[in-house]
Amino acid sequence: MAIRRATFADVPALRWLFTQLVTELETTRLVPYPTHTADDLDAFTLLTARRLESDPTLLLYLATDDATGEPLAFLGGEIGQRALGHPRLFGAAHWLYVRPEARKLGLARALVRLACEDLAAVGVTHVELAALRGDLQWATRGWIPYLIHHVLPLEAVIAGAAERPAPEPEAVAPRPSPPPPLVEPVPTVTPAPRARPGRKRKRRRRVRVEPAPPKRAAEGGA
Repeated sequence: MAIRRATFADVPALRWLFTQLVTELETTRLVPYPTHTADDLDAFTLLTARRLESDPTLLLYLATDDATGEPLAFLGGEIGQRALGHPRLFGAAHWLYVRPEARKLGLARALVRLACEDLAAVGVTHVELAALRGDLQWATRGWIPYLIHHVLPLEAVIAGAAERPAPEPEAVAPRPSPPPPLVEPVPTVTPAPRARPGRKRKRRRRVRVEPAPPKRAAEGGA
């Protein structure tokens, strides 16, 4: 097996492999978005032919049979750049395809190793890729999901963003009167006001005088 960087002469082989990739994806993915047609095949071919040998940010690699030169697998991506956030430069992997009869031979890993050499040479420190919904193979290989894309038709977005009438105020039900008490309340007894204390008059102690005994007549005559 030969693992090498693709050249302009490999455009027909890349086109054929890309056709096999799209055909397989269209029959297995859960969400049919975005769709692919024959026009996309021509667009891929034109993009590859224009940028392959003139744009160093486009990275394409090919695995072929040593004896026949038949294409067996390809890896394609580019060096991306973001305006906000770090790292500014990153490797963006777009396509990786191995023909079914050539799988389990290590071709995908060999293509990735060669691409990593080129990324490291220009200072790229991270690689990003997108996976289809339901495709867990990258998560099982240790790739960390950090972004989820959602899609809706424009009509659905407009309907969801339409102004909604303000809800009518709810009628306030009258507050029910409290139920009568089960036990009659004990009447409250207000104590009579206490008289202000006055000064007590001291009672004079009366002295009882005993009467004197009667005098006896003198004994003897006068």
